[in-house]
Amino acid sequence: MNLALVALVKNIKNVVENKLIFCDMNTFNMIIACPDKKGIIYDITSFLFSLGANIIELEQHIEDSMFFMRIKWQMNSSLSKDDFLQKIQGLQQKFNLTIKLDNSGASKKLGLFCSKELHCLIDVLGKAATNELNISIEYVISNHKNVQSLVEKFNIPFFYIPTKKGSFQHESECLKVMNNYQTDFIGLARYMKILSGDFLQNAQQKIINVHHSFLPSFIGANPYEEAYERGVKLIGATSHYVTEELDQGPIIEQVVRRIKHSHNIKNLKLMGKESEKEVFAFAIRKHLENKLIVYKNRTIVFE
Repeated sequence: MNLALVALVKNIKNVVENKLIFCDMNTFNMIIACPDKKGIIYDITSFLFSLGANIIELEQHIEDSMFFMRIKWQMNSSLSKDDFLQKIQGLQQKFNLTIKLDNSGASKKLGLFCSKELHCLIDVLGKAATNELNISIEYVISNHKNVQSLVEKFNIPFFYIPTKKGSFQHESECLKVMNNYQTDFIGLARYMKILSGDFLQNAQQKIINVHHSFLPSFIGANPYEEAYERGVKLIGATSHYVTEELDQGPIIEQVVRRIKHSHNIKNLKLMGKESEKEVFAFAIRKHLENKLIVYKNRTIVFE
């Protein structure tokens, strides 16, 4: 490949990455947040109609005098992201809109962290490989070597970065990988290490975590054994965004399952894994589909 062709390919790639183009009949969506006021829906839908858009979904929510809406539409004419945002500036100023615009058909880039337990990782790798999740997994980082052979079967870059208890030195190596593989968000597929505040600030992207539902009652290395001894009647899992406060980030999804007296510890662990896979994939899907708004450390989850 000659140098001129290489330069042309790079230029095309830059245009695609930096300019969201509304191609013929492509589908797009937008989340807005603003103080509640009469006429918001009318003005925004009228604006989209003036652009020739065909609205196919609209969902709204009002809370604490704040208005939230997700609207999805199809375009049959070309319009750049910059041009769209320029045209909607009048409405932004009128209603004090915060806007998050997204191409519904565009694949998102995900980075994954995991430890020894692989059920969430395997589930997401499989869903990505079969296009059940419209994501490209850019890398997997783990503090356990046993993950490498599995990840490499999917032709995904793998990085073994060992950790030490009570130390955050490994985070600098993780950040190096993240800087080399630009992603839209990160998933912690049962990554059993606490992330420091410095890491979260340097990551500069949303991070989704998943854990069992026994917190905060049963913590530590053997929560299922402790829950079994206590005779719990419910089991489940939680997915949430990561914040500096451990396991206190905005909750995205939770599921619960009933426990019977005949269930043993093995049953509980199996049910827990199934729950964790379910909520983790749900959170990833909602995030990549632009269906989440964080408000007051809670999430608004659009259908």
